[in-house]
Amino acid sequence: MNVFTRNIKDIQPSQLYISKTKLSKVEEYLDSVDIADIDPLPIKKIGKNIFFTDGHTRAFALMKKGIEEVKVYWDEDDLDWLQYLICINWCNKKEIKTIRDLRDRVVDDEDYQKLWNARCDSMQKRTMNNLDYYIDIRTISEGTEKSDICELVLRALPTWFGIEEAIKEYINGVKDKAFLSAYIGDVPVGFLSIKDHNEFTSEIYVVGILKELHGRGMGKRLVKAAEDILINQNKKFLTVKTLGSSHPDEGYKKTRKFYRAVGFYPLEEFTEIWGKENPCLLMVKNI
Repeated sequence: MNVFTRNIKDIQPSQLYISKTKLSKVEEYLDSVDIADIDPLPIKKIGKNIFFTDGHTRAFALMKKGIEEVKVYWDEDDLDWLQYLICINWCNKKEIKTIRDLRDRVVDDEDYQKLWNARCDSMQKRTMNNLDYYIDIRTISEGTEKSDICELVLRALPTWFGIEEAIKEYINGVKDKAFLSAYIGDVPVGFLSIKDHNEFTSEIYVVGILKELHGRGMGKRLVKAAEDILINQNKKFLTVKTLGSSHPDEGYKKTRKFYRAVGFYPLEEFTEIWGKENPCLLMVKNI
């Protein structure tokens, strides 16, 4: 575990309330120990959001003591990050940006159960049965907004987009292309950009989903939304280029599996497009 310090004001909560009873116990504990000896708090960064994944009561108690710099570590647990982003959206709607913003939300146990635990239980059930309730696919028209979302997502995916020159090319290239973004509340979590070739064919220019949300259907929803747009334009084919199977990269093995799952078929692998070290696989889907 890599422990470091961070200003408590730079970390957003991911819950809306603090239990009064639990807070009293934590404050009693902190009064009995050296603050330097308490365990570090887990935090996570998804996109531009840095938030507490646990330890809100400890963080709140430390804030009350006037402590600004707290020990933290990056949470590497395999948690349901989509649910955390839903909680972040709840906090954003209530203008809860720092742990201090919870000072008027310290409630007794009965209210904590009703206001927070019950709300989370309901949300967890809904994400299992009706995920579309929380996911919004938007068409983005403003060029700068397209670039900002593209950069946010691509820089969070170094395994797939690790070449700075290519990242900059995509950031600039999406400005004049059709662009769809997946949101959880006001948090962009993925995007897909479309490049037109002719009256019959378009291409997925670039697509990216934050790694923490892979496998949650974001990419599938973006491809479907893109296809709906292209069908209305009477397009017949949608293509995509990706790293070919002759390259051993495990990340792109998953990428090819995703494209096959949403109906793309491999046509041909080329070494002339990206060079021999990066074989380019052309895939196509009849829409």
